[in-house]
Amino acid sequence: MVVDTPREPAGLPPPRWVSPSLEVKRGQDPLGLQTTTIDQLMPRLLPGILELSQRARYFSFYAYLLDLYRERHGAAVPAALSDFIKAREWEYGLAVLHCPHDCGSVPVGAVKLRAVTGHQDPPYPRGFSVQSDFGGFGLYYRSPLSDMAIVARSGTPLGDTPIPIDVLYPTPRARHLADTFRDAVDGTAYVKTWMFRSDPIPLDVLVEYASVACLCQLKERDDERDAVYDAFFGTDDDLLSESDEQLESVVADIDSTMPESEDVRHRTARVRQRRASVAHYLTLVQANPDIVDDSSAYREAFWAPPSSRSALHELVAGEWAGLVAKDIWQDALCSIWSEFCRSGLAANRAGGDDGLSWSQTQDLARAMVNGPPSLDPDQRSVDLVTRIVTGDVTLPDITPDLPSMPMESLRVATAHLDTATSGLVVLLELHRRVCTRADSGWVRATTLRSPWQPSLASVLQAISSHLETNATVADTLWWIVDNFILTVHERIAYSKLPEHTFRFRWENGRVRFYNNGIGRFPLASIRQDPLASLTNDIGFWDRDPKGRPARLTPRGSAFIDEVLS
Repeated sequence: MVVDTPREPAGLPPPRWVSPSLEVKRGQDPLGLQTTTIDQLMPRLLPGILELSQRARYFSFYAYLLDLYRERHGAAVPAALSDFIKAREWEYGLAVLHCPHDCGSVPVGAVKLRAVTGHQDPPYPRGFSVQSDFGGFGLYYRSPLSDMAIVARSGTPLGDTPIPIDVLYPTPRARHLADTFRDAVDGTAYVKTWMFRSDPIPLDVLVEYASVACLCQLKERDDERDAVYDAFFGTDDDLLSESDEQLESVVADIDSTMPESEDVRHRTARVRQRRASVAHYLTLVQANPDIVDDSSAYREAFWAPPSSRSALHELVAGEWAGLVAKDIWQDALCSIWSEFCRSGLAANRAGGDDGLSWSQTQDLARAMVNGPPSLDPDQRSVDLVTRIVTGDVTLPDITPDLPSMPMESLRVATAHLDTATSGLVVLLELHRRVCTRADSGWVRATTLRSPWQPSLASVLQAISSHLETNATVADTLWWIVDNFILTVHERIAYSKLPEHTFRFRWENGRVRFYNNGIGRFPLASIRQDPLASLTNDIGFWDRDPKGRPARLTPRGSAFIDEVLS
């Protein structure tokens, strides 16, 4: 007997039991190099500053919201606090977009807010500009405010009981930060009448609110700017002797806490590091104002800074130079990775998608010498170093005097050429310039590693040992692929299953390549935008009214002298 099998009607999705078990995605960090920057270097060099925590006035705004929630006896329930913050973010963002000073400030959730203001006339509806828990506060500012001991996050212990929601610490620094924003906005119709209504907000209410509350207006309020400065660079050491009973006496409706003594010492060290890194950045602005806008000038300034002013300055300058060196190593390795993936995919297809044997994979890497620049695969790598120094080997658009070129120019060149040989030349030149460097800041930064890749210091030492073996250029290309690309990528991709992020993997004893994003992967951010915008908001530098480059203010110069002299 023949039984007809029911079929899905046309246009409907297949049943779940035939859905693919692997979700193909392009991993953003296929060699685990961004992790070193994101998880190790940036938290150490510039603690408490995230890439998207870019406007200083949001620090006082969120402190005000948490204090306002306490004043209104808000429920100690995370979801209720989240909705409260997201609603106020929406209204604040609408106001910023209608700033009467035409400052062009970009609020949290600007894309969604502009979709509203661009498609309908005021009054504007209520809403949330960021849907995730706690909105932009949760994404961009909660962690920095906690790191600065302004906000005690939910779960912070008070005695034996963790607090249920985020609250301000009961310290003068935190209170002052909230109070200064309150002082600016308390007289507005928005705060007096419209903040907690549900009907649409009139345009004139938003404009009046923005006239005193916009992100651009921090520079007009010295007391609030000082409070933000204290949030970034101050400590609460004078309160460490307070007893639990004294602390509890200043908590009104929602319990808060002070950090434990050991935690305070850790926070104090992080404040010192933040102060030193910001002061170092300001010395670079003083030497080259272009770094506030030009990413290459920014990186080169940290790589080759002016003379240090003190032992502390030398230490922090060495740390930041180590960070930039790690990114040069990453982009050089990325060029080798990129050509290896392209060549492997082409060879895979030419062979009928059967994959490559181990010897074929080795030959593939050893043959990546056509460039530009074109290299002799049989030349010893130590001789290649000599030829680079004498100008016999160079990169397109780079002068023959390659050893005198800024390392940033070499990094940009290999990123543009995207060839294995350009990556090898830049890597060997980086090694030549820094293999004997041993100052303490440099060592601190270059000995940090990710769970997947060794530290830059280990890489440089390994290159020194490898060159002593009289390896050829072909040998060196394979050595790099074997040690820093092949096994590393497989380990990372397997760790992400059931997401399929493989560019290649071993299958039945052969290496099979996948067309799953075979190009370059980006560098992690190293805080150019937040350093520029936050230090400008705080008043450390400004732009010449006639449009000339950035210039330090007396406050910025005084901060350098205070921290680094």
